[in-house]
Amino acid sequence: MRGVSTIPRQAARGRCPAPGRRRGAVARHVAVDLSTRDVERIATQVAQLLREREAQGEPELLSAGELARRLRVKRPWVYRNRHLLGGVRIGAGPKAPWRFDYQVAVEALRGLQAEPSRAGDRR
Repeated sequence: MRGVSTIPRQAARGRCPAPGRRRGAVARHVAVDLSTRDVERIATQVAQLLREREAQGEPELLSAGELARRLRVKRPWVYRNRHLLGGVRIGAGPKAPWRFDYQVAVEALRGLQAEPSRAGDRR
């Protein structure tokens, strides 16, 4: 399996640097060979790190847009059903943002399946 790494090198005179790069640097691609075993090791480590993060018990708070993308609904629907989905307002001002715990929202929706008469606005 071949991966690509980007390493800066000196640019030709007169070229503008790309955003975030020092003046005079351009991208140079370097091929990296990874065996299937190497890729599996990396994947195993990433999966372990994600499990450890989940096990810490800290909920990941999502914006209404992020929750809408995960649930495959429109953002206004999330706002209309914010109390049902366990939304938490961050701050006290009139424009304080709402945040949502994905697991709480999913459990609330599963509860709705058991009791369809309690469903919120269904536009």
